[in-house]
Amino acid sequence: MKRSLIYILTLGVILTSCGGAEITNLDKLKSTRDSLKAELVTLNHKISELDTAEVASLPIVTATKVKIEDFVHKVEVPGTVETDQNSLITAEASGLITKIYVKEGAKVSKGQTLALIDSEILAANIEELQASLELADYMVKKQEQLHDKGVGVEIEYEQAKNQKLSLEKRIKTLRSQQGKTTVRAPFSGIIDDIMVNEGEMAAPQVPLMRLVNNSTVTINASMAENLLSKVNEGTAVEMNFPAMNDTTIVSVVTNKGNYIDPTNRTFRIQIEIKNNKLLLPNQFAKVNVTDFERKDAIVVDAESILQDTENNNYLYKLTKIKGSETYSVEKVFVTIVKKYRDFVCVEGNLTKDELIVMKGAKGITESDKVTLQ
Repeated sequence: MKRSLIYILTLGVILTSCGGAEITNLDKLKSTRDSLKAELVTLNHKISELDTAEVASLPIVTATKVKIEDFVHKVEVPGTVETDQNSLITAEASGLITKIYVKEGAKVSKGQTLALIDSEILAANIEELQASLELADYMVKKQEQLHDKGVGVEIEYEQAKNQKLSLEKRIKTLRSQQGKTTVRAPFSGIIDDIMVNEGEMAAPQVPLMRLVNNSTVTINASMAENLLSKVNEGTAVEMNFPAMNDTTIVSVVTNKGNYIDPTNRTFRIQIEIKNNKLLLPNQFAKVNVTDFERKDAIVVDAESILQDTENNNYLYKLTKIKGSETYSVEKVFVTIVKKYRDFVCVEGNLTKDELIVMKGAKGITESDKVTLQ
């Protein structure tokens, strides 16, 4: 019994001793775990600093996307607005201006009376000749009766007829001159300027007023001889008018010249504008004529194109590196087809929406990795 008790007490001491050891080991493990966690945080922070420093040291560029779209190239030449219905109205007869029927800015119709020149002398001459014509007509009838009876003299009969015919022609001439004392509109339009007053003298080749009709105008421009085969009737045209806040009108070439000016080696084109309510004769225009177009062309920003020492054109294509904010660089050679303003039509191994370097390309190579601004 005593031996059993001693055994039990000994076993209790041993168990108590083992439990204490396990508790001590657990505390050590926890302490080690906390220490490792702290070291991991420190290491991650240092790695992050190193990554940031690496990214910060990479070249920074700006990028743009490749476009697949219709491309046009245009040639800009100066043009002038003209109209064939811009006339200085003059009198066909000399005389005193007795009446002006219109005012500046008035709309008039073709054939409408604009002014009247004194014709009293012509009217008096016509009345006098009319009286003489009546007498001549009477004499012809009498001579005709005598002629029919065989008692008249042939020469007197012919003289009477000749006298009547002469008077008729003189009256017709005077009436024609009288008609020219009425100044009429040669076409419908607007009276832009009146240069005389009532009571002043009118004379041929002295302007009385200006009549303008701008409902239909043409823009005339001259093109270089080397564009002769590229510009035809129907070629698209875009016209810009600086004096009208850069108003733009889109139209087509309506007439192409058939003559090369030997002085400047150019040919003329005309663009007709109907139902015009904006443009005025002699107004200046910037005429942009399309001389090249391509459907579904590869279009890139002109700033992205570089040139090597052998005059080969190239650009840098970007590919994003998986799991990072950096990009690899690939040199792609291209052929320039046409350039217009800030864009270039090219041929090369490019597809729609691919990223290419626009700014910063001169400071990088194919072996570089870059970041975007």
